[in-house]
Amino acid sequence: MSLEELSETERDAVVTAAVWYAKHHAAMIAALADDRSAMAAARRDRYQELYTGLAKLGVRLQRPPGINPA
Repeated sequence: MSLEELSETERDAVVTAAVWYAKHHAAMIAALADDRSAMAAARRDRYQELYTGLAKLGVRLQRPPGINPA
């Protein structure tokens, strides 16, 4: 299945949930900005992908420290 197969309302629901998730966890990611552990790096990488994906869908969010612009 691809994103194009979703109806407009389904896509909006998925994007809204992803935006909520990104905003809800932004403080946690910011707290990991200076953490050099593998776990922290993996979390930052995952959030980097989330913010990049949302940007490709037209959603612009302020990125927390440690999450660089694409």
